[in-house]
Amino acid sequence: MKIDSIDLQLSRIPLPKGPWGDQIHRVTHIEILLADITTDTGLVGTGFSHTSGVGGRMMMAALEELVPTLIGREVNPRGVWHDAWQHLRDNGPGGTTTLALAAIDIALWDLLGKRYGLALPDLLGRVRDRVPLYGSGINLNLSAEEVVEQVKGWKADGFFAAKVKVGKPDLEEDVERLTKIREAVGSYPLMVDANQGWTYGEAVRAVERFRHLGLYWVEEPLRVDDVESHARLRARSSIPIGLGENVYTLQQFNQYLVNDACDFVQADLGRVGGITPYMDIAALGRAYSAPMAPHFVVELSAAVLCAVPNALCGEMTDGGTLTELGVIAPQPPENGFLAPRNVPGTGLEYDRDRLRAHAVGAEVAA
Repeated sequence: MKIDSIDLQLSRIPLPKGPWGDQIHRVTHIEILLADITTDTGLVGTGFSHTSGVGGRMMMAALEELVPTLIGREVNPRGVWHDAWQHLRDNGPGGTTTLALAAIDIALWDLLGKRYGLALPDLLGRVRDRVPLYGSGINLNLSAEEVVEQVKGWKADGFFAAKVKVGKPDLEEDVERLTKIREAVGSYPLMVDANQGWTYGEAVRAVERFRHLGLYWVEEPLRVDDVESHARLRARSSIPIGLGENVYTLQQFNQYLVNDACDFVQADLGRVGGITPYMDIAALGRAYSAPMAPHFVVELSAAVLCAVPNALCGEMTDGGTLTELGVIAPQPPENGFLAPRNVPGTGLEYDRDRLRAHAVGAEVAA
């Protein structure tokens, strides 16, 4: 089975609950880059990648150059991915290059599942049927009372934990907000996310001030390209460190793990380049006893995590799931868990009308 043609479409989907805000972002749209791969047998596989509203046109440009090199290739995700990454990597080993490759890689895995009549977890090697989720909010702009109600809602819905944003200009405001949440939900697991917004000194002070709150992890306390400072912080912090949504390659994750710089691996399926590299990163995490807790795109993440022995959970981003964005047929969680659809391929059924209605740029065909 060979690749006959590849069609691409970029769409900008407005966030259904309004803009997101944290220490370093203001997001109004999610970009979805869709790739449809048609084979010489007529079978079609679909993959996608995403951005937080910036960079989609760069990804499209990269794929426009890459697509001609893929026509006629066997549907072999691992072989195609490594050759395609080699073709693009002079523009950077990760980032826009891997984000672009994700759409192709996910489409190829979708094709394989459809060819063999297997759901993605079974194609990869199923180890579980469903995945626990945690509630995650882009909520730094909300009042303490609003965040308390949000977290109480997640607890009531059966999510195993909750994550909230930190990074107020005054650290004591963060402490006050988190204390109110802890008092409201008792021992319920609580994570915090700083979105790379602190200096090393600020992070040291913050983890010390948060010590009494019994936090599950502190996420991205520092700029993610600073492995050494994360290692120094982890050595003196009583709170475990999670990161990975802005780490892009197997080699970068290895640097964090070999330097004892993190506890939880939060690799994003799109940002690392798709399912093929994600499974390599998961295996690396397993070697270091590091649980996998991927960022975003929970409907696809859950399907992959069903084949990952060291999976911990998926992230249910409030207002940002593919279901809430309206780009797939709904796959809502049940009692805090998500069970992937048992159909051949990735199990994602895309709303083509909605994606076309929000399309930007012309569709590219080869």
